[in-house]
Amino acid sequence: MQTEFQLDPRGGHNRYNCNFDFFKHWTDEMAYVLGFLYADGAIVDAISSRTQYIQFNSVDKEILEKIGAVMRSGHPLHTRPSRIIAHRNGFYRSRESFILRIGSRMMFRDLLRFGITPDKSKIVTFPVVPPRYLNHFIRGYFDGDGCAYLQKAKGITKPIIVKRLSVIFTSGSLTFLKKLGAIFKNQLTIYYKKIYDSNHAFQLRYYTDDAVKIFKFLYNSCPQKLYLQRKFDIFKNYFKLRPQKIDSGIISILDNFS
Repeated sequence: MQTEFQLDPRGGHNRYNCNFDFFKHWTDEMAYVLGFLYADGAIVDAISSRTQYIQFNSVDKEILEKIGAVMRSGHPLHTRPSRIIAHRNGFYRSRESFILRIGSRMMFRDLLRFGITPDKSKIVTFPVVPPRYLNHFIRGYFDGDGCAYLQKAKGITKPIIVKRLSVIFTSGSLTFLKKLGAIFKNQLTIYYKKIYDSNHAFQLRYYTDDAVKIFKFLYNSCPQKLYLQRKFDIFKNYFKLRPQKIDSGIISILDNFS
């Protein structure tokens, strides 16, 4: 059920160029950016400054530059310096991060139609995505709030033993992850045993053979190499260490990304 949000009919002023119609029509690129926004972005109604804008956040400058490029945005990236943050278990130093902020009442309104609202993290639901764009949307979400992890160990006869490959999706919304799990069940015939409650967020986890299926799903027909390089490289390293897992579909993806 979509949360009702009253749109403030304020005017606005845009100093930078952008394709402000970007979210009006489905494309591979739009689906990816929408997925990333669901994970590591927000729409903001800044009453004090009478502006409405969308914002992308990431520790990876590379991916925000790619998103800005496909949106034909001239908006600059802002840097948030590393800082000390209080945590329930003490203090830790955050990583330097980057912000892409685009002021647009039109985009704000378009994103409301997908069910995105300010302060969405705990209540967001999986949007209705046309089937042909699902992998691009989920790849965008994965690049924002997912991770791939390669568990390795030192062997006796081999220098490195690969124990398992993990793919993890994180969300503050249990409903969102349940829908994502159902999609993987229907599309890839893979199942999850449970959704983990981890540090005020939920996690959907898949391992090795299921993780390989997800890799093939995520990176199939990837447009303009719109993906986060460091996460892709984890899969690439896995296939280098476990070449017996490579099939023709994986070869096609790796060749396309070389």
